[in-house]
Amino acid sequence: MEDKTKSSTEETAVVIAQETAATPVIQQRSTGLATGLAILAVIFAIAAAAVSWYLWQSGAQQQQQLQRSQADISAAIQRIDVQVSDNRQLQRQFDQQSAAVGQLEKNLQHQIGQLVRQQASQKKSLLSLSTTDRADWLLAEAEYLIRLASQRLLMGKEIQGALDLLKAADNIAKELDDSGLYPLRQALADDMAALRSAGNLDLEGIYLQLGALARQSEGLQLIAMPQLTATLVEATAPETWRQRLDVGIRRAWEKLSSYIQIKRRDDIYKPLLAPEYEAAVRQNVRLMFEQAQMAALSGKQKLYTISLAKAQQWLNNYYTLEMEKTVVVTNAIKVLSGLKIEVPLPDISGSLRALKSYQETLHSIAPLPKNNNSPATNTVPAISKESTQ
Repeated sequence: MEDKTKSSTEETAVVIAQETAATPVIQQRSTGLATGLAILAVIFAIAAAAVSWYLWQSGAQQQQQLQRSQADISAAIQRIDVQVSDNRQLQRQFDQQSAAVGQLEKNLQHQIGQLVRQQASQKKSLLSLSTTDRADWLLAEAEYLIRLASQRLLMGKEIQGALDLLKAADNIAKELDDSGLYPLRQALADDMAALRSAGNLDLEGIYLQLGALARQSEGLQLIAMPQLTATLVEATAPETWRQRLDVGIRRAWEKLSSYIQIKRRDDIYKPLLAPEYEAAVRQNVRLMFEQAQMAALSGKQKLYTISLAKAQQWLNNYYTLEMEKTVVVTNAIKVLSGLKIEVPLPDISGSLRALKSYQETLHSIAPLPKNNNSPATNTVPAISKESTQ
């Protein structure tokens, strides 16, 4: 028992000694572990700061790259817009050039047709050896008709007469049956169309109607001449005083009645015209009609209307004795005053110019090669200038 007690006591002592010896070691180990953890934390903090700085730097670079990319995209869009506008402008220029080329082609075709007809006409003229033949006489007649049509239109304003003369000239050109007369017939057709669209003014008829009204107004009665009536005097003298009284009263009443005139007051009072002014009134009315005739011939619409209005006013004021005849004349004046005499006249000189051009071409004595080359070289550039303009 004692041995067992001693052995347990020794074991307890050994354990206590071992524990006391191990306590500093444990303390040393805990201190080293805390230091390592602190160092590890510092390392982690430094690493986190380095990672954060790297991420911030990368974000800044990406932001700059994004801004540069946006600027590049905006510049690319602007370049695309400029290219689109340039393409549109080029398309418009191309369309304009296409239209100009089409117009140029049409002009060239027309010019070629004219040159072909001119060549055929020149060939035909070269075949004729005589300088004056039946065609020259017909052309001279056509020129005379065209000049006469222009004269009638300008001097007499005879639209229908000028149209008939141009038709006669066109028939002469048709009778000649020459392809070189195509421009002449085309000009004649244009002039005749212009005359048809201008209307028809019967100026000669208006002039004659005004003259007829002037003569008719001269036949109207202006002043009533007094009529003297002879009264029968009673051969037998009154016998009684009563008869003498009746005769005296009747003669006095007749005398008084000759001084008194009863008129209606419905119309405006118009003073009677003295006999010595009759010739002046008639002359003024005649003058108004003649002035209207001159205005109709010269195409002055305002003067024409004013002259007829004055003539109508003079007739209404002074020619009141025969109102039925006066009304007939004034109604005719109203009809004539409503006519339009100022008609714009068309220009029909194109046919004469075309005829002169044909005559000059027909009688030209220039060499044939120069004639064939000169029109092409002179006319084609002119057409190109017109088309480019």
